[in-house]
Amino acid sequence: MLANPDELKQLTDKYSWLMEIDAWTVAIVKGRSTDEIIRIYGGDPATPVGYFGFGEMADLQGRGEPESLRFHMQAFSVGSHVIVLENNGWHGSMPEIARRCSAGEGRFFSVYWNINAFGFVTEAIAGKVAAQFEHLYPLAPQASPHERRPEWAIGPDVDVEVARQTCFALMEQQTGVAFDPYWLGERRPTFRIPDVHWMLRDVPNAENI
Repeated sequence: MLANPDELKQLTDKYSWLMEIDAWTVAIVKGRSTDEIIRIYGGDPATPVGYFGFGEMADLQGRGEPESLRFHMQAFSVGSHVIVLENNGWHGSMPEIARRCSAGEGRFFSVYWNINAFGFVTEAIAGKVAAQFEHLYPLAPQASPHERRPEWAIGPDVDVEVARQTCFALMEQQTGVAFDPYWLGERRPTFRIPDVHWMLRDVPNAENI
């Protein structure tokens, strides 16, 4: 079940700064190296495009229609986990990426949103998708054939104003990793990655849970 109201409020208050970010995907992975994850996302760990802060990745992407955008990612270790950042990207929301990152004994948890989505959660354990849902309406499991919602994500409807913060509260609860906003200001190796739909175009059920 979702955290009790007092605990949830403490966590959502901590993540109030998230409202400043319009579109991104954050993934937390355990059981894979940073190089392995970069390759799974379609990048080459030997050839970064440079060292950039999170906000600068948007400048690398270009402007225009989605099919003309250039996608990038960053991956770095925090303890036994790897944090993966995409500015206006969504590789980490794809079930096939989650399965590959968590294969074997790995674990994967991501949160994605854009201007049209209030908070999309994906979790995979040992190569299988354990959760994928839009968090704004935390109803009973399997309420939709297109989502998978475990018991820890069931609760009352979430206010739009805190839906994204609540996703990060769930991510912290499930991974044990508290996301530090200072990570976004650090300049890190940044890797070009292909459009995920093109990359997985020949993979059956890549977008299905």
